[in-house]
Amino acid sequence: MDFAIRKDASDWFKYIRSNFSAPPGMVPARDFDAFYFCFVAGIKTMRKNEVGGSDTRALVDNFPGPYKNRGRLLVSLFLSRELEYLGVVMSEKKAVNAAITKLVDPDAQNFLSDDGVREFNKYAHGGYDVLHMEWFNGSPYSLETFLRTFRRKVESADPGLAA
Repeated sequence: MDFAIRKDASDWFKYIRSNFSAPPGMVPARDFDAFYFCFVAGIKTMRKNEVGGSDTRALVDNFPGPYKNRGRLLVSLFLSRELEYLGVVMSEKKAVNAAITKLVDPDAQNFLSDDGVREFNKYAHGGYDVLHMEWFNGSPYSLETFLRTFRRKVESADPGLAA
């Protein structure tokens, strides 16, 4: 299963996407950069949204370019937040194991099962709602301004349990 970005989210980043870059020697993953910002907003605010396949565009089935070395970190952030979202208590080993078993596939390149990718995408979809409706007034036109505002909002955001 692929990571997927909402089509409206992809359009929302259109003015700054060309400014997304990668470290020297790596190919930029501009569409995944947009997905990443949405995912972080969703994880930080614990906002998820299920969006139909016709309203999304498949990106990749693995963490691309500069994200390849950070895939495990992103999956860890996802698992931590998803277990909290599900109300799983870390001291309940059977519940933790059951939830992680459903979300993780150790043989997958992206470390996630299809259910895991589906839930990962829901955080990105919900995160776009946060970016678009709460954190910004319209599409960003300047990467520098976007990044400053994004950082400030992430640092001050309180997680909610909106699904």
